Amino acid sequence: MNKQEIYQEIQKILHEINDISKSLSSSREFISEDSNKKAQVRLAEIESDLQTIAGRIAKINSVL
Repeated sequence: MNKQEIYQEIQKILHEINDISKSLSSSREFISEDSNKKAQVRLAEIESDLQTIAGRIAKINSVL
């Protein structure tokens, strides 16, 4: 990865983290509405997304 690719990947990751933050808000709403099943599903998806991001960050870190 060159510097430009790293920068672009970081920008994508930041955008995805922002989306995940919004998803956490919806999960809180599900919980407050006693829709725990919906919240569980969404939180599992968020966990998977965060694991994917962690892998991408590890790749960037190994290049640096």
